[in-house]
Amino acid sequence: MNNQITLAYLDYDDLDALQVVSVVSFYESFIDGADPLDMQGYLQTQLTTEILAVELAQSTSKFIGIKDHQILIGYMKVNDEKDAIEIQRIYLLKDYQNKGLGQRLLDEANRYAKTKQKRYLRLTVYEKNHAGIRFYERHGFKKIGIKHFPLGKQDRICPILEKEI
Repeated sequence: MNNQITLAYLDYDDLDALQVVSVVSFYESFIDGADPLDMQGYLQTQLTTEILAVELAQSTSKFIGIKDHQILIGYMKVNDEKDAIEIQRIYLLKDYQNKGLGQRLLDEANRYAKTKQKRYLRLTVYEKNHAGIRFYERHGFKKIGIKHFPLGKQDRICPILEKEI
């Protein structure tokens, strides 16, 4: 499988696939414990092609996709901050998780941060995503704070993790 897995910077040509992967991955990752109407509302207002198109146009953000046989199976969005690169999203379709692909995206984030001469990588992760938290901690990330993520009527707690490059 890995010889057909590639990384690519995404653009408007990838918008429809980006939207599908965003919705499916978000749903798979956050549906547990979520009110179905809250989930539906979020997906229909926050992960639309219109919003993703605006995000793609931002000069301080990049979308780095991971593809299997040229089909988008996941991506990460990175944002250029003063002293850090923020990994805003790492989304990977469920069938492709636990195959080392998150590691490839994280390696690319490290490489990208170094080319931008940043000091840190920063991200948030849902507090109930224990496997994700362990993954980031194994790669040198440490908790530096928390962020609240509203999902409808719910307030989800997300630790802010940071790693010095």
